[in-house]
This record gives sequence, structure tokens and C-alpha cells, in this order.
Amino acid sequence: MIAAVGVVLVAALPVSAAPNSDVSSKRAQAEAARAQLAELGAQLEPAIERYNKAVVELKQVDADIAFNKKQIAVTESNLKVSQTELSSKLQQSYRVGEPDLIASILGQQSLSEILAVSELFDRSQNQAAGLIDGLRTDKRTLKRQRQALEVAEDRAATLKQQRAQEKQAINAGIAQSKSLVAGLEDEIAALIQEEAARQEQLRQAAMAALAAQQEATNASGNQDFEIGGSVAGSAEFSAPIELPPTDGSIGAQAVAVAMQYLGTPYVWGGGAPGGFDCSGLTSYAYAQVGVGLSHFTGSQWNEGVRVPADQLLPGDLVFFHSDLHHMGMYIGGGQMIHAPQTGDVVKISPLMSAYAGAVRPY
Repeated sequence: MIAAVGVVLVAALPVSAAPNSDVSSKRAQAEAARAQLAELGAQLEPAIERYNKAVVELKQVDADIAFNKKQIAVTESNLKVSQTELSSKLQQSYRVGEPDLIASILGQQSLSEILAVSELFDRSQNQAAGLIDGLRTDKRTLKRQRQALEVAEDRAATLKQQRAQEKQAINAGIAQSKSLVAGLEDEIAALIQEEAARQEQLRQAAMAALAAQQEATNASGNQDFEIGGSVAGSAEFSAPIELPPTDGSIGAQAVAVAMQYLGTPYVWGGGAPGGFDCSGLTSYAYAQVGVGLSHFTGSQWNEGVRVPADQLLPGDLVFFHSDLHHMGMYIGGGQMIHAPQTGDVVKISPLMSAYAGAVRPY
């Protein structure tokens, strides 16, 4: 099923993705082709998040494997010590023979001596029984640990296969997207650069407005600074961007971090300043303010408390589609910052119609 993803994606795209005589200019062709690329990128995104999921799970499984191996080494060491002690005791008993309790008691001259001899016999017998019980327990523990290691190693192998399959499907989809726009690469690159430049202007305006807001110490606490922005498709929209409050909240700090990367190219699996995918952007931004998030939308959905739509605050993580394969970070005013899809850049957009819910991770 995974291997067929690339074929399905191509079939879903109209034939008009390639240049044709009905389009008046190469720029118009590039804009149409870029819209097709956005559609393809949206279709690839579930596979990208499945890849991210496999990476996250594999990291945990590898940690489990390392822990199991360490525990097995400890148990084997304990087992060896117990075996050595029991062997030594058995050899001593064989050499000198087992003492006779009755004879030892009859040889004592006082009640206290009799009790001491009896306690010594009991302690010796309990020690031997304890060694035997310990050996049995260690052997059972060792068996369980080895079984757990085997299960973890099998799971790791499965996850590695899943990761490789998803990567193959993603790369195939990206390669096919490139073939669909053959001859329009320069025009599309120019469109992406224009979008990145707009987002950079937006970032600078946002940072300037935040600085002005912080310096306006004599202004009321409800004063708002608003700036405009752009959305997918490079179209301008008139709704103002509501900047995060300067109250020092963790969410506002995370938004400020994410805003620094407006215009950064989308890179599938990316989680660093050179390029981000949707969950990579949010996990990176929150990591900079001390909040650890997994690089996978499904995990981030469970790494915070649910927030009703009418109580969203800047920094809340917003999720889309029934399988949660896309997400962004709410910034206020019904808008979010997110990394949309292949061929696009980190940008500010209105919340999508396929809204699934929100989480506050701090």
C-alpha cells in the first residue's frame, strides 16, 4: 500500500500541471503549477508524519533495547555471583560433611549455648535456601528480560522497514512533482523567493512592533499593535496579525522564536533552522524555551492539555485533519504560523477549515 502512494498522488493531479498554450505566460503557468505542487505536498504530508512517527518510535525502542541489555548484564552478573556462592557452600559441605544438630546440642553446657547452636544451624540452612531461591528468581528474570529484548529488536526492525518505505514513497512523490513542473523551475523558485521575502518583511515588522510594545511603558495594557501578512498562494489578506502578548508566557516566547523563521523553506523531516516540516517547526520553537516535544504531530497531540477553540492563546498547538497530519502554532486573531508543505516556506496563515483541535504544551 505504501509503495503505491506515489502513483496515487500523480493520478490525483490534473493533466494541466504541465505548461500548455492556454496559459498566457510562464509566470501564470508557474503559479498554476505551484498550486498543483501545494496539492501534491498536502497529499504527501500524511506519509511524512508517518515517517516522523517511525523515527520517534524507533528512538524510544532503541532506548528500550539499550536498557534491556544493561539489565540483562546486571542479572547475569548477579546470577554468576549466586552460583559461585552456592557452589562454594556445596563444596564445603562435601569436604567436611554436614554437622549433626542433635550431637552439637548435646555437647553444649548451657541453654544459651544450645540456642546459639540452633540459631546457627537455622541461619546456615536459610542461607542455602536463599541462594537457591535467588538463583531461581534470577533465571526467571533473565528469561523475561531476554524475551523483552527480542520483542524490542523485532519492533525496531519493523520500524526501520516502515521508515524506509515511507521515505521511498516521499522521495518518489517529490521526484514526480519535479517532473510535473519541468521547464518552470526558475519561475517557481522566483515565486518561492518572493513569498520568503514577504515573510521576512512580516517577521521584521512583527519584531519591531513587539519591541515598540515593550517600550511603551506608559501605554495601557490593552494596547494592540497589528500588521498585515500573506497566505498560501502568495495572495495578500487584509486581516491584521494579532501579536502575542508580552507577558513573558511560555507560549508567547515560543511564538517569538517561530517568527524568526518566517520564510524558511519547508523540508520534510526537517527540525532545524535550515528547514522545517510542520511538527519540526513547533518542536524546535518550544525546545528553545525549555519545553520538549516529539517531532511527530500524533505525539504532540498528547503532549499537552486540550484547549477549546474559543480559549486559544498564542503558542497553543493547533491540529488539522482527522489523522492530525498537519499542525501549526496559534499566534492570535484566528491565525497561525506553520510550515505548510514541500515547495513552500514557513508562513502565517488563517486557521484551516479542517481544524481538529488544539493543545497547550506547557
